[in-house]
Amino acid sequence: MSLFLPKQKAIFLHIPKCAGQSIEKALGHKHHHRHHKVNDLPDNLENYFRFTFVRHPVRRFISACNYNLRVAKATRKQLEHADYKSLSSFKKYRLHLITSNSSYDSIIDDLISEKLKNIPFFKHQKHWLTKGKPQFIGRVENIDTDFAILAKILRIKSKLKRTNKSPDIASLGNFSKKNFQKVVDYYREDFNATGYSPKYKAF
Repeated sequence: MSLFLPKQKAIFLHIPKCAGQSIEKALGHKHHHRHHKVNDLPDNLENYFRFTFVRHPVRRFISACNYNLRVAKATRKQLEHADYKSLSSFKKYRLHLITSNSSYDSIIDDLISEKLKNIPFFKHQKHWLTKGKPQFIGRVENIDTDFAILAKILRIKSKLKRTNKSPDIASLGNFSKKNFQKVVDYYREDFNATGYSPKYKAF
């Protein structure tokens, strides 16, 4: 489930590839993939202060591609020798990334055809926003300023240090303007929910 902070009576809705590991570390918690889940939030959700961080949908998509490719390469032997049926959906996709001629084009095709819909890294950010109904939404692009505001709200003294930061471009070729528009169209609801500009010039 999302990260619970009993002392602050708060819940951090960790949207994958939105600097969540850095935020969790600053809050004094170790990251676990279960923090991405929102299907088991408490019934008394309104009794908790909910917060999250969002990111430009296209930048988030590129980060998700790069991250999964990087982890796939680092764990290649494990993935190749594992029982395929026992692998999670995102591990199966990582195996696909390193055993096929993957590119931004091919990943976007998989995205549009809904092959990635069950992989948290590629889910719409609106999924967490709708389920968790956060009262505070920070932006990765303004993370230092927004986290400072959040720290005051939570009454904690903590400084944020970026971790798990991956390069913007991986071995997936060029990310074209056409790619940009396809990703914008797919994540249209996220643009509407977060207020980011869907224009290429603003990217």
